[in-house]
Amino acid sequence: MKRVFVVVFFVAFIPAFAQQQGDTLHLTWHEAVRIALKNNLELNQQKNNLTLRQVQKSQSIAAFLPGLNINGSASHTDGQQPNPDGGELMDLSVDNLSANLQAGFMLFNGFNRIHTLKQSSDLFRAQTSRVKRAEQDVVYTVTTQFLQVLLDQELLRIAEEAHRVQAVILEQLREQVNLGARAEAELYTQDAQVRNLQVTALQARVTLENDKAILSQTLQLDPALPVELEFPDVKPDADVQLLNIDSLYAIALTHREDLKQAEYEASAQRQAYKASFNGFLPTVSLFAGYGSQYISTLKPDPLYGNFQNQFTNVFPSVSYGVNVTIPIFDRQQTRLTRVMNKVAYDNAVLERDNLAKSVKIDVRQMYNNYLTALESYDASQVQYRAGELALRTQQEGFVLGASSQVELAQANQTFVQAAASRAQAEVTLIFQKMLMEYALGTLKVDDFSNP
Repeated sequence: MKRVFVVVFFVAFIPAFAQQQGDTLHLTWHEAVRIALKNNLELNQQKNNLTLRQVQKSQSIAAFLPGLNINGSASHTDGQQPNPDGGELMDLSVDNLSANLQAGFMLFNGFNRIHTLKQSSDLFRAQTSRVKRAEQDVVYTVTTQFLQVLLDQELLRIAEEAHRVQAVILEQLREQVNLGARAEAELYTQDAQVRNLQVTALQARVTLENDKAILSQTLQLDPALPVELEFPDVKPDADVQLLNIDSLYAIALTHREDLKQAEYEASAQRQAYKASFNGFLPTVSLFAGYGSQYISTLKPDPLYGNFQNQFTNVFPSVSYGVNVTIPIFDRQQTRLTRVMNKVAYDNAVLERDNLAKSVKIDVRQMYNNYLTALESYDASQVQYRAGELALRTQQEGFVLGASSQVELAQANQTFVQAAASRAQAEVTLIFQKMLMEYALGTLKVDDFSNP
């Protein structure tokens, strides 16, 4: 009894408290998906990673350009030192100011820049596919949670209706017992069944509130804000069952963004393996520089003149040349890098091949689920009509005294199960096309961008 009271208090308190926190938010399926695409944490993180990949790609392109630096220094020295004006050793206080403009250009580094650019381009494409698949994941997650809440709403309605009907029968049976037309034991049995249905309805309400909370978390909504879902006006699509399973495989292998991501990542690892070969090859770079300086002493009229004369006429210098580096022994660092990149590439290929098999499994499962949903929908309609007719017959017979309370309870249980099966079949069938498109990778997220 205490457990029932706690459940009743919990279920009654949450809606009242939530109503005080704000107005009820009515959500359609499209609105829920649109909110999730805007607020989803993982999706926004993947978009941030896409920005990083774009910058990395731009840096790989810029690596083919020459580098340009400006260096400057200023110093002051006190003590014994050569006199800049004459060269003799003297106790001086000298100020020195210098500036240099330096440019460098990598002419050849073992094709490392070329392979690095290809690697960064593949990683950018891989992250682009990851973002697209993350968007589809959001749609799929929101849809499945939305479906669950809709099913919970239907199950709650069925449970409350079953409780209401049996409560009416209980009142009728109580009157019959008072008149002596029924045994008092039947009254107790019916009362127990009514209370059991009441607990079932309370549990259904708690389940509904919990699943709503999960959906609110996915949408990043305030948990205190009451949410009501509107039943979608979506028609089941029967075109999928007309397609051959091999055709569905081909569509999925072409359009699945996660498979594209795996292929791009494998290609990027292959480019990294090629780039690591530069450790065995020489590097050639060009350099050039221009600079000047100014030197001061205690003499009012230095030998080299004032600042402008020194900086522009006396000390300007130009340097240029070629740097060549030939690796001889790097303590097997290059070999280690190549082996690591080769292993990473082989593992990426294995993951890609395994994902291709998983894609086919996903397509087959979703296709079978779709066919099952169609059959379950037809069967649930027949089961519901039969259960409804049986329950009505038993109720009429029970009122007239022709049926026992046990037969009525069995008929009611059969009807409740049939109603729940029909609700689940209807809700599942509504979004089966979207679930199939998710498995095939053809789900268009742009359809949810606009109201």
